[in-house]
Amino acid sequence: MMRLRCRLIHAVAALALISQVLLAQQPIAELRRQTFEIVWTTVKEKHFDPNLNGLDWEAVRRQYAPRVAAAGTDDEFYKLLNDMLRELKQSHFAVIPPSFYVDEEKGDGQSSRAEVGVTVQLIEGRPTITRVEQDSPAFFANFRPGFIVTHIDGESLDVLKQKIAARKERSVVQASLLLRSVRPRLRGEAGTTVTLRYLDENDAPHTVTLTRQRPDGQAIRFGDVPTPLARVETRRLTSEIGYLRFNLFLLPLLAQLRQAVRSFRDAPGIVLDLRGNCGGEVAVTTSLAGMFYTVRASLGTTRLRQGELYRPVFPQPEAYTGPLVILTDEGTFSAAETFAVAMQENGRAKIVGSSTIGGALPSAIEKLPTGARLQFAIGEYRTPKGIVLEGRGVQPDERVEVTRRALLAGRDPVIEKAVLVILEQQRQMKSSLKSRAQ
Repeated sequence: MMRLRCRLIHAVAALALISQVLLAQQPIAELRRQTFEIVWTTVKEKHFDPNLNGLDWEAVRRQYAPRVAAAGTDDEFYKLLNDMLRELKQSHFAVIPPSFYVDEEKGDGQSSRAEVGVTVQLIEGRPTITRVEQDSPAFFANFRPGFIVTHIDGESLDVLKQKIAARKERSVVQASLLLRSVRPRLRGEAGTTVTLRYLDENDAPHTVTLTRQRPDGQAIRFGDVPTPLARVETRRLTSEIGYLRFNLFLLPLLAQLRQAVRSFRDAPGIVLDLRGNCGGEVAVTTSLAGMFYTVRASLGTTRLRQGELYRPVFPQPEAYTGPLVILTDEGTFSAAETFAVAMQENGRAKIVGSSTIGGALPSAIEKLPTGARLQFAIGEYRTPKGIVLEGRGVQPDERVEVTRRALLAGRDPVIEKAVLVILEQQRQMKSSLKSRAQ
């Protein structure tokens, strides 16, 4: 009898513990359910195309609702939400987990912006360092463009590349996915470490552990996205050609960008390097474009669920009228793409480099019950000639293939080609003036 009583006590205790666990899980389950409903409904009601390009969104809901309800972890939950949004096959639809906003909640916009100072891209099919930032941990560890990164913290980049290839996307999208997948693996809290395995110029293997540090740059709050770090670089190239590189189109940078263009008023040409530029605010693209026009122009239109928005360019008194070349690659995204393609179609600039992915949908961001944010497209961008850029991307006038050999030699073939394009335009302009004078 005593043994039976003990078993009953243990059973009751076990049931009580299970009940407590279930009660604790109920709020989480309810928050997830609400989040799923909001994500699905927002797309249905606010997508710029009421027909969602023919996608059966009700069927998508039936497919994902039970899977989302059964998700065991937050990571699995958010992955499923993003998998659902990926069914749209369009850019600017994503759920950003709450973990990306920890620093904003602490009031420190830079604490997770620690980096090691390298950019890794697919060069000749291999994850290769294409840029090493001055005075960065990688710089002091003697990393060089052209080194091949094989592992990050023990994770094989060849395996990562295979996973990306399994998605069967266009080659430019695969290159962009690798670039964007490697970037967060290299970032982290200041003072933390990351171990890289790489092949040097002689293909000799090395393993180096780097300590992440906060890079130079300006932390700028942009809507409700994780605080980005903005960088601007200016210098003179061969023949005193002006060079301006920046990674974001954000309002706090506009005065600096305009001043940079003014400083090149005597240059025989200007190179705008938008490789790796993630986009930003449409208003900044139109304002900066005005620095290169003496007559009114257009950067295209945005088709909304109801009506269209025109993107006018108003000429500036101090506008630069010389040759202009814009550099692009698979990291050129969103507003940077719309700026580049419009300048190209208007005949104001030549595009040099490689294709962009075509992620050109203007979007909005809303907070979800779990603390995550939902980014969703609200319009479809069309170029000045009426072409839909989404899924197409910017096609360069001069396509340049970057090789590992060139990187190891300390060369940038894209900039070299841009300089040649400008010098040729200068030659043609002088020849034309000479002919008119005769």
